[in-house]
Amino acid sequence: MITAVLIFFKVFIHPFHVSVTDIKFKEDKKAIQISTRIFLDDLELALQEYSGNDKLDITKEENWEEVKTNLKPYVLEKLKIWDAKDREYDLNWVGAEMEDDVMWCYIEIEKVKKLGRVKVWNSILHEVWGDQENLIHFRAFEDVKSARLYKGEDTEVFEWGK
Repeated sequence: MITAVLIFFKVFIHPFHVSVTDIKFKEDKKAIQISTRIFLDDLELALQEYSGNDKLDITKEENWEEVKTNLKPYVLEKLKIWDAKDREYDLNWVGAEMEDDVMWCYIEIEKVKKLGRVKVWNSILHEVWGDQENLIHFRAFEDVKSARLYKGEDTEVFEWGK
């Protein structure tokens, strides 16, 4: 019965494979704040593959420790950000939480002195779905720039004149 419900959900309710990453430059805090929303069913497949545990059910509370153990390294391997001099930023994992049918992941980059050119690479779930789209919305200086990243086209450069 549960399998039938999951198949229905995947085919009819969740036919698109997409994640959304919001990136905000907080000039007053000299920080970049990142939040990523990933559908639970897609993330579960990725974490099963990543952990080697094909029975991992990320919605069960008794599995939360295993989820936390694998979620952080998985996301930090699949999301990278570089500054204008092509130096990779250190991504600080803040945490994660489930809300309805998505997992929210929170990351912060500290001590960002200046924002001009930023390169973002996002390959979250690309190993799971060939049609995976990762949307990026980057907010800085009262401006929003967006990109849609695909497998093989998973990098975008954002530039600001400040």
